[in-house]
Amino acid sequence: MGGLDFGIVLLFLGGSLLFGLRHARRSRQSPEQFFAAGRSVPWWLAGTSMVATTFAVDTPMVVAALVATQGVSGNWFWWSDVLPTMIAALVVAELWRRSGVLTDNQLIELRYSGRPALLLRVFRALFFGVIKNAIVLAWVNLAMLKLLQVALGLDADGSRYALFGLFAFTVTYTLLAGLWGVILTDSLQFLLAILGSVALAWVSIASAGGIPALTQELVARLGSESTSNLLSVVPSSNEAFWAAAAYLLVKSWASGNTEGNGYLAQRILATPDARHARLAALWFAIAHFALRPWPWILVGLVALVRYPDLADPEVGYVRVMLAELPAGLLGLMLASLLAAYISTVDTHLNWGASYLTHDIYARVLRPEASERERVRVARWSVVALAGLGVATTFATPSIFSAWRVLASIVAGSGLILLLRWIWWRVNVWSEISVMAASLLATIALNGLDVSFPLSLVLVVAIAIPVSLAVTLVTRPEPAATLEMFYRRVRPPGAWGRVASRAGEAGPESLKGRAIAVLVGTAGVYAILIGTGEAILGSAALGVLCVVLGCSAILALVLPTTRSPATQPQT
Repeated sequence: MGGLDFGIVLLFLGGSLLFGLRHARRSRQSPEQFFAAGRSVPWWLAGTSMVATTFAVDTPMVVAALVATQGVSGNWFWWSDVLPTMIAALVVAELWRRSGVLTDNQLIELRYSGRPALLLRVFRALFFGVIKNAIVLAWVNLAMLKLLQVALGLDADGSRYALFGLFAFTVTYTLLAGLWGVILTDSLQFLLAILGSVALAWVSIASAGGIPALTQELVARLGSESTSNLLSVVPSSNEAFWAAAAYLLVKSWASGNTEGNGYLAQRILATPDARHARLAALWFAIAHFALRPWPWILVGLVALVRYPDLADPEVGYVRVMLAELPAGLLGLMLASLLAAYISTVDTHLNWGASYLTHDIYARVLRPEASERERVRVARWSVVALAGLGVATTFATPSIFSAWRVLASIVAGSGLILLLRWIWWRVNVWSEISVMAASLLATIALNGLDVSFPLSLVLVVAIAIPVSLAVTLVTRPEPAATLEMFYRRVRPPGAWGRVASRAGEAGPESLKGRAIAVLVGTAGVYAILIGTGEAILGSAALGVLCVVLGCSAILALVLPTTRSPATQPQT
């Protein structure tokens, strides 16, 4: 890195800090401003913020490593999440907005009742706001640590000091900006990150002599059959095929985020109405899977050719970046990766602090706390979560291993969390039992050294039957609680008994939404696979797939944009 590169990076960091200072006054006004941006975020901004948050330094590094170790088809680990993301967008997003809650965790005491509901709310606040956040912050920090070591040539101690400084900067920014500042800068960071990844892919492929030359070099190194398997989206070996099948047929609905909770729900809850909520979630689903992966995959292929013997394939992406980009463009690329890092860390800190402040402090410890006091607690919560994230970083062996741990400990919960919206019979013990069973099964199978993804399938096979059995042997929620929830949220599906008892119109059928989910899922996969086919295979077939995929998505988007806005109920 030269002086120009460092200058660009420092300019970006300084601009981000000034932007946070600009929004500091607004974030101090109330917890709703700090955590929900006054519920005034338009769909395109909320959706873009979701995409930016899911793209940190770890993402391109892991994708490049998957290509090097498992081939292109290794990405089915996260491509399988198209289905749950579409379910969240087309079934649940507008229900979140109608609920009018401040945090997704607050929904628990709207959907359930009594002390068990409060217990679950506190448990989820600690489990997701603290434990899950610590795992996510650990892998994001680990990726940045690797980037700093390679890009700056630092030793272990030097890179840790540099990471600490950058993390402290991000914490300061989060404390100042609140959710409005986080979302607005996410848009800039998303633009920088996408342009940077595309520029790196373009330059590195051109340096390799183009796709044909790169393919020939892979054939020379690996042989024609291995190269064909490496570039294929469809898994070729038995092991890869069954792993992809486990991801698609089990992980997608059982472990995936089928209801768009967490920081995704936080963005949805910040939109002005249900229509904006649905469009925001749909834009996220399209951009997250269909627009981003292929630049990272192409750089991963270049890294495999240039650096075939890397001890840690997760640094291959950074190696290509340092080798191929000229001065100035390297600085912009590093700024884009810093942007991706900041957008993820500030989101998780703000979201986790919302749990600790709203669901524990204001709900349990000091319900009489003033808004000013709650904002102060929120900021201290950010600092505490940041410290825990740093401590967890140095206990994480690799980024992908952390991805797998998180997928396993929530296995089974995806189905139950979706069912709580569409089936009145789900009760508070359904959620408690599935979370406890998933966590205990993960610990037990880890002790037996069961390989992944078989361990994931076994966790699901244990956790979901346990949860459904508990649901059927325990009492349903009180009629008054269910009727209030139905009036407020208007959920579709199996709510006929509750609607009839409440004297309300019957629930919407799930048939139309299910068809929309299938159309949207097929559309995103058509664009994703078609883009890869156009780049690495048949251009004509690839273009046809992309056109069909875009047509399917437009069929979903146009009716939504033309429908009248639904006023939120708060």
